[in-house]
Amino acid sequence: MNKRAFASLIVTFALIFVYYQLWNRYAINIPKWDDHAFKATILNFEMADSFGGKLYELYRQHNEHRVALTRLVAIIDYKIFGRINYEHLMFFGNLALLLIWWLLTRFFKPLAGAVWYALPIATFWFSLAFWENAFWGMAAIQNSWVVAWAMLTFWRLSRADKYWWWALPTAFMGMFTSGNGLFIFPLALGILLLQKRWKNTAIWLAFSIFSITLYFWDYQSPPTDLSASGDVRAMLHSYVLFCGSLAEGLPFGNFPYQMPIWMGRLTLFVSLSMLLYILRSYWKRNFALDSFDYFYLGGVLFALATGLIVTYSRTGLGAEIMLTSRYKLYSALLLSFNIAYLTRLVSSVFREVLTVTFVVGAAYLYACNQHYHLYDAIQLRKYNISSSFNWRNDGPVSGSIYQAPKLFLENIVLPKDSIVSGKACQVVNNTLKLSQPNYRLYDLRDGGLYIVLSNSNYQYVFPTSQARKHSFRNIFNYNRYFIKGSTATVSAQEVEAGTYRVRWLHYDRQGKLYLENADCEVVTFEKTEKQNIKTNW
Repeated sequence: MNKRAFASLIVTFALIFVYYQLWNRYAINIPKWDDHAFKATILNFEMADSFGGKLYELYRQHNEHRVALTRLVAIIDYKIFGRINYEHLMFFGNLALLLIWWLLTRFFKPLAGAVWYALPIATFWFSLAFWENAFWGMAAIQNSWVVAWAMLTFWRLSRADKYWWWALPTAFMGMFTSGNGLFIFPLALGILLLQKRWKNTAIWLAFSIFSITLYFWDYQSPPTDLSASGDVRAMLHSYVLFCGSLAEGLPFGNFPYQMPIWMGRLTLFVSLSMLLYILRSYWKRNFALDSFDYFYLGGVLFALATGLIVTYSRTGLGAEIMLTSRYKLYSALLLSFNIAYLTRLVSSVFREVLTVTFVVGAAYLYACNQHYHLYDAIQLRKYNISSSFNWRNDGPVSGSIYQAPKLFLENIVLPKDSIVSGKACQVVNNTLKLSQPNYRLYDLRDGGLYIVLSNSNYQYVFPTSQARKHSFRNIFNYNRYFIKGSTATVSAQEVEAGTYRVRWLHYDRQGKLYLENADCEVVTFEKTEKQNIKTNW
C-alpha cells in the first residue's frame, strides 16, 4: 500500500470514528413520535399466546409500511436487556451505513489504490446530513436498512454466480423494512432478464408474487392520509430537490434551496446519461454487461423510483419537505453511484484529476453538512429531553418495558405555583412567543436557555431556538456557532389549558441550573382541540 492509499485509509476510518463519536454524544434513549409504537409491539408480543399471534405483531401494518425489521430489533433488545432502549435501535440502524459504504467501495476494488478513489464516497455517508436517521430509533432502522437490503440484493444478482439466491432473503427483508422496498422486486427482475438467466428469472418471479401477495394480505389504507400531491410543475421541482438534497448545507445563492436544485439537476443529468450509456453498451456488446453495470442499474433506479413515489405523494405539503434529512440517503446514493461509475469509466490518464476534484468537492460538502446539521442534532436532542420531562405530567414515564433516562432537569426542583398572578404574556393564535435578544449560547449539547411554565398541577419545560450562523466564512467556526438571541415558542396544544407562571431556566456549561423571571410573569392558555392523528398501530 502506497502512502496516498494509506493516508486515504486513515482519513476514511477517521470519518467513521468521528461520526459514531458524534452519534454517541447526541443520541439519547427517548422515543420520538412513532417510536412509542414499539412499546405496544413488545406488550402485544408478550401477550400473544401462539406463534401465529407473535408473528402477526411483526407483520402488522405501520401506516402504509410493514416495519417487521424494526419490530424484531425492538423485541430482541427487550429480550436481552429487559427493557427497550431506543439508543440500541439507533445504533443498529446506523450500522447499515457501514454496509452501504462497503458495497459502494466494491466499484473500486479492481483499481490500484482503490481506497483513494473511494474516499469521496465515505464523506457522503458518515456525516450529520442524515441527522433524523441517526438519532431517531425507527427512522434509523427503516430508512437506512431498506437501502442496505436493496443494495445487497442488486450486488448479489450482479455477480451472476451460484450464490445469487442470497438475493431472495435480502429482497424480502427490504420489503418488510420499509414500503419502498417493494421496488426491489421488479428492478431485480429486470436485472435477471437483462442477464438472460431464465431459470433464475422464473424462480424470482414466483418468489416476488408470493412476497408481494403476503405484503398486501389484509392490507388497509392508513386511517390518516398525510400525503398531498401537487401539479406537474411542482412535482418536477420537488423531484429535482429530492435528488440534490444532500447539498442543502452549501451556503451559496438562494440558501438553502439553490444548491440542492443545481445539484439535483446535475445528478439527474449524469444518472440519466449513465443509464443511456449502459443501455447502449448492452446493445453493442451483444446483450451483455459486466457486474458493475448491473449493480449501477439496480441502485440508481431504486433511488430514482423512490424519489418518484415521495414527490408524487408529498409535493403538496411544500417543497421544503424534499429537504427532509430522512430522504437525503437517496441523494447520497445517486451521487455515490455516479462518482463510482465515472471513476471506473474514465481512462487512467484522467482518473487522478477527476478523483482530486471529487475529493476536494466532497471534503467541502462534508464540512458544510457537519456545520449546518449539527444545529439540527442539538435541537432534536433538546426537543426529546424536554418532551420526556413533559410526559411526566401525564403520569410515570418508566415501566417494565421502557425506562426513561435520568435528565439534568432532575437536578432542580421546579416550583409548583398555587397562586399565579402578575403581568400577562401575550398569546397570539394560541401561541406564546418569548425571546431574549441579547442571549448568546455557547454550549453545543444540552446547555442553554429553556422556558418553564408551572402552576399547582403541571410543570412544563420547552427549549429555546437560536438562529443558524452558517456562511462561507463561518464553516469552521464553532466558538460562536449560534447567532445572538434565543426564542421560545409554545403552542396551546402542547399544554393543558390554564394559567402558568413563566420563567427562564438557564443551564450553563458548568452544569449549573438556575431560574430567572421572564419579562412577563404569567400566561393563560385557552382550551384548544389537540391534533389527533389516527394510526393503525
